[in-house]
Amino acid sequence: MAPYHIRKYQDQDREAVMDMFIQGLLGHIPSGFFHLLKKPRSFLLLLGGPGALYFASGSLLLSLLAFPGILALLWLAVRYPFNWYVDNALHTDMRDIRKSYLSDRGSCFWVAESEGKVVGTVCACPVQGVSEGQKRLELLHLRVRPEQWGKGIAKSLTQTVLQFAQDQGYDVVGVNVLCYNYPAQRVYEQMGFWKTHVAFDSLKWRVVAIPFFYYEYSVPSSL
Repeated sequence: MAPYHIRKYQDQDREAVMDMFIQGLLGHIPSGFFHLLKKPRSFLLLLGGPGALYFASGSLLLSLLAFPGILALLWLAVRYPFNWYVDNALHTDMRDIRKSYLSDRGSCFWVAESEGKVVGTVCACPVQGVSEGQKRLELLHLRVRPEQWGKGIAKSLTQTVLQFAQDQGYDVVGVNVLCYNYPAQRVYEQMGFWKTHVAFDSLKWRVVAIPFFYYEYSVPSSL
């Protein structure tokens, strides 16, 4: 197993980090598509749409052609929120990583490096508008290259965030995970996070029936 170490983000890491960020998110689209296909609404659409077209037109060919057409529409529907998330991030926090995460003591961005290559990322920033007296940190953009899965890198990156939270005096670390991202859920649960609730992040995700699991971690006092 090649050794790895975790360090703060540097400007020369940008190309590798952005590639991991974009490919990591878009890589969830196939799983999201199959997740949507399992929903009753999709069955009704796939079966009822061609059936209704057949009864309306009397054309078996048209009804058969409707089936792949509906599949294509469902695929595009699932792609939309992922593409939107990527585009939004590229115009906000990921546009200038140093400014977003390294210009303030309360936030940070780390990479995992192995054999001179960036193989993992994670970052954290304070959550604004939480209840008075509680300092809350949000864990974001945890990514590990697929060829590096199973080496404990995700756990090490998560532990880095938890230690940072303790050092900075945060009370809670929060993170949200796609409902079907079971590997990430296992990592967080093994690290001591617990699931607080399930919710749709926005209407875009509700339309494609993809909710998020919300997790929290209580940071032990460093005193």
